[in-house]
Amino acid sequence: MILCIAVLSSYAQKDKKAEKLLGTISNRYKKFKTNKADFTYTIESKVDKSQEKQKGTIFIKGNKFRLDIAGQLIICDNESVWTYSKEVNEVQINKYNPKQATIRLDDIFTMYDKGFLYKLDDEKKDGNKELAIVELIPKDKKKNFFKIKLTIDKINQSIIKSVVYDKSGTIHTYIITNQVPNIKMEDGFFTFDPKKYPKVEVIDLRN
Repeated sequence: MILCIAVLSSYAQKDKKAEKLLGTISNRYKKFKTNKADFTYTIESKVDKSQEKQKGTIFIKGNKFRLDIAGQLIICDNESVWTYSKEVNEVQINKYNPKQATIRLDDIFTMYDKGFLYKLDDEKKDGNKELAIVELIPKDKKKNFFKIKLTIDKINQSIIKSVVYDKSGTIHTYIITNQVPNIKMEDGFFTFDPKKYPKVEVIDLRN
């Protein structure tokens, strides 16, 4: 009985620490007017035992984002989303529906303070870094993923790694390699200008 109480008490303390840590991280990112992040993205399938690694860059301003990855440029102004394929010089335009997205890219660094159960899974040192591993379970069981693990740099108060476990058996790993907040980004940067892409084929699917 004493052991059970001790274990439950330990988990309660960890949950409180996780809540405080996530709150600090989220509040820090919310203060940024803009954010640019370079990252590596690895997708691993446990079903067919395959792995693919890519590099990308994301720019965020409020509810707008611009993502450059794997030969694609995805731009969103919070109303429309443009998906441009560099290989075929084609852009598709759709209405943006953030509810349909597995993870909203416009709040990828602040989403963790809502809609999740969480616990502090581990704390460790890596050189001069003090790291915390936080495990999150979505309250909405309809989500395509069932768990997220965050690696947080406690000193810099930043997320440096995010691992998303998909129900299909696929694991998505995002490692942030560089971040630059509060750089100037014009609103026009978050729309697609076909004039800058000679002979681009435009497929508008918004109607």
